[in-house]
Amino acid sequence: MNKNQCLKKIKETNNVRYQCNYHSPLGNIILGSDGTHLLSLQLENSRYYVTKKATVKEELPVFQKTKEWLDAYFEQKNPSYESLNLLPQGTDFQKQVWQYLLTIPYGTTASYRDVAKEIAKKQHKNSMSSQAVGNAIGHNPIMIIIPCHRVVGATGNLTGYAGGLEAKSKLLTLEGVDMSKLYLPKEKNKQQEKTPISRCSWCNLENERYIKYHDEEWGSSNFEEHYLFEMLILESFQAGLSWECVLNKRENFRRAFDNFDLEKISRYQEDKIESLMDNSGIIRNRRKIIAAIINAQIFKEIAQEFGSFRQYLFTFTEGKTVYENDKTHSELSDKISKDLRQRGMKFVGTTIIYSYLQAIGVINSHEENCFLFSKTDTSSKNSKKTRLLKGNN
Repeated sequence: MNKNQCLKKIKETNNVRYQCNYHSPLGNIILGSDGTHLLSLQLENSRYYVTKKATVKEELPVFQKTKEWLDAYFEQKNPSYESLNLLPQGTDFQKQVWQYLLTIPYGTTASYRDVAKEIAKKQHKNSMSSQAVGNAIGHNPIMIIIPCHRVVGATGNLTGYAGGLEAKSKLLTLEGVDMSKLYLPKEKNKQQEKTPISRCSWCNLENERYIKYHDEEWGSSNFEEHYLFEMLILESFQAGLSWECVLNKRENFRRAFDNFDLEKISRYQEDKIESLMDNSGIIRNRRKIIAAIINAQIFKEIAQEFGSFRQYLFTFTEGKTVYENDKTHSELSDKISKDLRQRGMKFVGTTIIYSYLQAIGVINSHEENCFLFSKTDTSSKNSKKTRLLKGNN
């Protein structure tokens, strides 16, 4: 089976019907299958692993083959994945990223930037957001076999592994990677403590999740369709609340909303609404949940009309970045908000849309004393600098 067959497109997701355990040097690994294909392989302590109601069926041929592959891998034999019937489930973009991961040779590493460049080439684009690629890599459902552990930061930072950085380090060591050129994030943090960096005043420095969001996402251009949809839904849930509250529940939202699968959300029915209302891990507001379904349907319509939601936004922005940090709404957010509301979207007022445009990088609002301010154009230095309370947008 070749790479394209290995990652063939599927119509439905969450088809795990059977599971079994594999005891590895890293701890317990849970395998998931629909009876024929391997759908998931996750370390039990993975932050994305969620126990499913699946029948334990150790004797399935797909499980036996996978266990043989894992035995060989942990014996450092570099087995080929091509004999395995892999069927990872995700968006088309995620599958494209996962397919590329399979080309990274055993015992080597690639940076998120390298992967982003290759995906951009495949999509015939000039560039691709490393953040979008990192998000896809982080949600790889078949760990180890699809080697997301071989992707590291551009400077050698061992970051972004759902199974934990210790497991990532052990896997690379097992493959014989030169670990002297790699380091754990905590070493970087210690250095940062010696030389503190300044961030925007709204960033809660006691919340690591918030710091990561500020440093790696907010204000950085990311027009990958899945990301545009996810952020639109999350921003709509922010209405009347703080962004930090939404951000803290982001992973819960991803699990509850099928990893923001546009097709699935657009078809949610009353039973799903009730299920979401019973989910204490998210913001349980019926109007906002219903709005998310309506907005998903309209998002699809806009993407079909303009070719993509990205192109729709570019009709307002001409693909340009706006640099300003003294506003909570603008003429641009007014226009986009008005158009979305006329199309039927809910919870997309001008302040929410302004916050959304900041999140996806259409508007860059880093304050002058922030270490990321240098990325703005020089004209922004002449504008009034006031504290932008991100949580109240």
